[in-house]
Amino acid sequence: MACMRRAIIGVLLAFCSSAYAGDPQDFRMLTDAPITRDSPNSFEFLIADQFSYDGNIYRLPSSYDVTSVAGPSATRADGFNSATLGGNGRWFSDIQAVSLNFRAEDNHYMHNDSLDNVSGKGNLEWDWRLGTYWTGQVGVGYFRALSDFANTGYYARDIAQREDYFGNVRYQVGPHWAFYGGYIGADTSHTAVPEQQFNFRSSAGNAGIELATSSSNTVALDYRYTDATFPQGSVSSGTTFNSDYKEDTARILVKYVFSAATEIDAGAGYLKRDYPESAFATFSGDIWHVALQWEPTDQLQWILKGWRQLAAYIDTESNYFVSKGASLTPTWIATQTLKLSLSISRENHDYIGSSPSAIAFVSRRDKLTSGQVGLIYAPKDSVLFKLTCRYDKRDSTQALFQFNDTLATASVTYKIRP
Repeated sequence: MACMRRAIIGVLLAFCSSAYAGDPQDFRMLTDAPITRDSPNSFEFLIADQFSYDGNIYRLPSSYDVTSVAGPSATRADGFNSATLGGNGRWFSDIQAVSLNFRAEDNHYMHNDSLDNVSGKGNLEWDWRLGTYWTGQVGVGYFRALSDFANTGYYARDIAQREDYFGNVRYQVGPHWAFYGGYIGADTSHTAVPEQQFNFRSSAGNAGIELATSSSNTVALDYRYTDATFPQGSVSSGTTFNSDYKEDTARILVKYVFSAATEIDAGAGYLKRDYPESAFATFSGDIWHVALQWEPTDQLQWILKGWRQLAAYIDTESNYFVSKGASLTPTWIATQTLKLSLSISRENHDYIGSSPSAIAFVSRRDKLTSGQVGLIYAPKDSVLFKLTCRYDKRDSTQALFQFNDTLATASVTYKIRP
């Protein structure tokens, strides 16, 4: 029966063959998330199964022999199955809202079974309101997954785990002005001993003032301070160094609705980072982001994004780079049961002087090109079918980090509402 299922899914995936370089996780602090009660209290369990075919599991250049770095039984391409159990819930009262979602996935590879793992994620959030003027959120999050070989260069099983906890508060002074502030903490750890140099803890606080020029348009001034520590020092060429840093960020944030079909969300500012325990060159520079959303019809949406940010992947937190890029994502709701999507992006990564990659290789610069097509079919409220195919190509000044890959997936999800 299992062979039959793989054969059927294999036919569905035959149109593409694969790679995936996950986008960096975005844990930006929220300034406000208004309470909404457009649906009643609800809870649902879900059961899902997904088969994926990855054409370059270890994200290696085509000239590299996979067995020489990942072991004699390793294969470059492989299929793997992910069985998922999870749930989503929302509970509302007159002035309070609580949301919960969680997933647990059992992942098994057909050939590279040394990579078998259990992954998962979950979030619990309380959205509160006190009287007329005070609102806020308190929440925790959890994430666990196999580290991306494109980022780590460690070719064995390593599970990255992250816990996030946050709280923020907003005070509405009047119809136009509001003050807000918050805190977010994060702890990231790795199961593989060689990768524990990337274990990471951070604490960040922000504060700001917002002006609402209308019910949809806002301008805000925001300041954020971050204190990050790495319990184990990073190692390069046999030398241990301390990657702890302190960071100050000041930004202006703008949201503007041009019409019912068009809106923009943008921000620009300045970021300065210091490494007080090491003789690293400090980083300072401008950062910005802009997202333009256009919905010419109820069925069609276009999102165009551009950015320049200081970023890092969740599984290599001390390996920071300046990311500058753009993406375009059109989505078409063909019918009430069928949705099609396309996403293309181009991004440059310039690793800063304090990153282990830049230290080990003197300098490192990458160019990433990605494209993804997706199809979602929901014949019933309780059943969801999904197909995706993603292509990634990375060019780098360091040959080891160059690769191209295609990842194809097919999944079915069944929702149970008690």
